[in-house]
Amino acid sequence: MNKIPNERSRLYFLLAWFHAVIQERLRYVPLGWSKHYEFTEADLKCALDTIDIWIDLISMGRTNLPIDKIPWEALRTLLSQCIYGGRIDNPFDQRLLNGFLSKLFSLTSLNTDMKLIIEEQEEKSKKPVVITMPDGVKREQFITWIEQTLRTLIQQPSWLGLPNNAEIVLLTTRARETLAKLLKMSSVITIEDDDIAENILNDQINLDISKQGKTRSDTGDSRPMWMKQLHKSCATWLKLLPTKITIMKRTTENIKDPLFRFFEREVNTGSKLLTVVQSDLRDIISVCETKKKQTNYHRQLISDLIKGVIPQSWKRYTIPKTLTVIQWITDFSDRVKQLESISKLVADQGYKSLKSCPIWLGGLFTPEAYVTASRQCVAQANQWSLEELVLQVIVQDSTDQQQSIQDDCTFAIRGLRLQGAKCRSNKLYLSSSISTELSLTLFKWIRATEKKQTNKMITLPVYLNATRNELLFTIELESADNSLNEFDYYERGVAVLTSTIA
Repeated sequence: MNKIPNERSRLYFLLAWFHAVIQERLRYVPLGWSKHYEFTEADLKCALDTIDIWIDLISMGRTNLPIDKIPWEALRTLLSQCIYGGRIDNPFDQRLLNGFLSKLFSLTSLNTDMKLIIEEQEEKSKKPVVITMPDGVKREQFITWIEQTLRTLIQQPSWLGLPNNAEIVLLTTRARETLAKLLKMSSVITIEDDDIAENILNDQINLDISKQGKTRSDTGDSRPMWMKQLHKSCATWLKLLPTKITIMKRTTENIKDPLFRFFEREVNTGSKLLTVVQSDLRDIISVCETKKKQTNYHRQLISDLIKGVIPQSWKRYTIPKTLTVIQWITDFSDRVKQLESISKLVADQGYKSLKSCPIWLGGLFTPEAYVTASRQCVAQANQWSLEELVLQVIVQDSTDQQQSIQDDCTFAIRGLRLQGAKCRSNKLYLSSSISTELSLTLFKWIRATEKKQTNKMITLPVYLNATRNELLFTIELESADNSLNEFDYYERGVAVLTSTIA
């Protein structure tokens, strides 16, 4: 680090800072990054070797190197595309990585007024704490700066570009995972204890029968506790589910409509899965009542349900891995109810009513396909090509306005949530709120030539749920503050969610 030229040590420091930031953000997944990436010390060592090669090639033994002679673009590209970015598969995580590199590796990065940290204060009247690049060229000078400056402060998520309440997201995620594991563990322990108790009870019953000649039925309900609980749970879940979904009828006219074809597939998928779930629950109830002989399939179902695990035969659409059976039943019931209301609407008012029906996007089995179908619908109705259509998003401040601006190119979406920001008057503001629910949101397809030039537009990712494992599509919203760029929003983890389950 102390080798000439002197700029080498400052580049080493910037790389160490960059590595520390991206490592620490992994604690806040999915807010810091959308998923866990294996950023290791091997990446750091490889990056150090890369800096050495370029610096030695350009300095040619000189003590100092002009800042503009440092190959910033080459360093950023190698770090972004080869060393650190080679394992990133989310385009918005890649943009975030590129943003950090552009911020830390530029012509002004080695200046002492380069801002490394802008720490937010809870009270708006207080000025934020700003920490700048240390003034030094030797390793010992940087170590002293770390001891005297950084270690005297309490580290906050804002050091990483996140809101200070990001710790709440981390703790909430950990609490949910811990509770889910505890529930599963308690179920397994209860089953094992009940099995022992059942064997003891059976031995005692057999002994009583041999002595007194009593039958098993005379002793009352001798089923183990887990079986009684499973019987009660299955009966409750069965009541939560609608009895059926009305199948949408095809005609020579409605089959030409992309939206009708999409919802027909959704209804058919939901109907088939509903039939499977109802049949399985009824079979388990019959098994618990000793009215039906269980098969290997039923044994596996029972084993999954008493442990809180969703049966494999029910997993017909994407769900978070940590979702419990109770959460899944509630979520699936809401999805089926939406499909039933849509099916009835088509039966009563015709397939054209689908365009004006507000849709819970997260409650669809394939929400990204709905966006595609709406685009095809507009292109077909206006005889436009798909390539010339772009999506315009209008977030309403109240649902009362939506009736007056509804047209054939606009589709109403409900149930969207915005993380890390808020939206007012269809403009995007950074916010300390973890998540805010958006009012009725309008998706309007317009021709690219008709798109008006507005202030700075921010491209936001739309994820299926809070796990951010599945990126559906992107939308654009206008930034209320022209001084902010896309990186400022990505750094805060701003994104749109279609579903709240996690």
